[in-house]
Amino acid sequence: MEKPDFPLPAGKYLVTGAREVTTSLTVSENGTWQLGDGAKLYDVTHLPCRSARYTPASGATCKPTQDLELQFPVVPGAVMPPQAGCNKQDYAVLFVIGVAA
Repeated sequence: MEKPDFPLPAGKYLVTGAREVTTSLTVSENGTWQLGDGAKLYDVTHLPCRSARYTPASGATCKPTQDLELQFPVVPGAVMPPQAGCNKQDYAVLFVIGVAA
């Protein structure tokens, strides 16, 4: 999978999770976003793919352990596993298949 550009620039995008729903995603200049057609993030999330960013908790060391590795692969739709000594930010993966001109 390609590394995403982050944060996503302001604009209007066509997004999908390669399941049933394809809709618009509008990202504003201040970074807020909205899906079209009443879609929810779950509707356009590609469930087998997900990501998390692990960063050291205050005064802790954040390194993957064998216990963490044993929790993979993660069940589709589940959150990424926690890691002792780490803060974790989960990310949903969706596919941008179009950009408004």
